Amino acid sequence: MISAGMRVVCFAVANPGRDIFLEMLEIELELPSDRHIREVMEAEAMKQGLNLSKSRLAELQPLAGRNPMLARKIIRNEKLGLKQDKPEHTQYVVIMPIIIAALFSFAVVRFIGMGTGNKGLYITGGVCLVSAMALKQLGNVRGARKRLGQ
Repeated sequence: MISAGMRVVCFAVANPGRDIFLEMLEIELELPSDRHIREVMEAEAMKQGLNLSKSRLAELQPLAGRNPMLARKIIRNEKLGLKQDKPEHTQYVVIMPIIIAALFSFAVVRFIGMGTGNKGLYITGGVCLVSAMALKQLGNVRGARKRLGQ
């Protein structure tokens, strides 16, 4: 289609850098603001015939994160009376690299223990080094990925 002059739009969370993505321009979209998400929620509430107060919308908004589709879904669930306690989005900070870096920094203690002849430091540093290597390998394990549309 591209070679025939058609315009193709592909959306991806991350650019895989292969196949069709090699010939396409990459445009990064900014995340919707909290105000926009709240407006989407208000519009969906009007569409569903719900009269939600601003305080109730403020309680529901963190459940959607910055995803307008989740915001609509949350309002539909609210109309059905379904309770939601936890957010469905995954906006979180990954601290695994920090933990691994800290354990690797403790591995320096192993070399200090080796140089000074202190077996306690040598063993502690060795355990930290092995723990960091094990965590690094565990961080690379990928489970089954659910694909959209399945």
